[in-house]
Amino acid sequence: MNEFAHNHVRVEIDSSVAVITLARPDKHNAFDLAMAQDLHAAVQRAARGAQSGAVRAIVLAAEGKVFSVGGDLAYFSGSGDRSERMRQVATALHDALELLTTASVPVVSALHGIAAGAGVGLVLAADIVLAGPHAKLRLAYTAGGLSPDCGASWILPRRVGMARAMDLALTNRAVDAIEAEKWGLVSRLTDSDDVVSEARAIARRLAAGPSEAFAATKHLLWTSLDRSFVAHLNSEAEAISRLVDSPDGREGIDAFLAKRAPTFS
Repeated sequence: MNEFAHNHVRVEIDSSVAVITLARPDKHNAFDLAMAQDLHAAVQRAARGAQSGAVRAIVLAAEGKVFSVGGDLAYFSGSGDRSERMRQVATALHDALELLTTASVPVVSALHGIAAGAGVGLVLAADIVLAGPHAKLRLAYTAGGLSPDCGASWILPRRVGMARAMDLALTNRAVDAIEAEKWGLVSRLTDSDDVVSEARAIARRLAAGPSEAFAATKHLLWTSLDRSFVAHLNSEAEAISRLVDSPDGREGIDAFLAKRAPTFS
């Protein structure tokens, strides 16, 4: 097992799974510039591992009772140039989110407590969102006179529709795990308080799967929202034609015909 500790974010790589953990629990994992840059560096490390084949799945987790309250408002208020400080933090966070959504490996988020503000965007940037019994999502931006960042205003209308997205963004009401699952904000629920262990188990199963197929599937789904149907059909045809003659494609088909479990490379 390899573990890399930044000041506020840890990266642990074990059994081809990279676990990125927010580690500023005394501040409820609030993002100042240092923590945002730490997250970006941690995601970069995991993404490099994905490129080399050392990482085949990523888990997003957090220490403490709160996943993340979002931006560190005290940090912003203490600046002579709040606008520039906010721009720096948002840029670092957005760079991290871009790496997560374009990474070639599946990303699983383990939501064990409340995620607010930027924490919501980080959670929803994952391909699979696992929510524990005490999980809650709350945008909270307009309550502080701000507008959403970290992709929240892009993801929410696509996940829950415009009416619900507007409701969440304008009223800042909290959505618990059960409602979030019904609305499609989270992928699945767990009754366990140890959400991270369950997320790790999901990631380990994904890490043993067909990595090229996962990469192609993830790319197709994330890019589908900005393409015409016909253009997307062409992309699907290109991807499946390439994969059918790949090592994992051959193994998957051979295993199915032989009625045995596949062993992917």
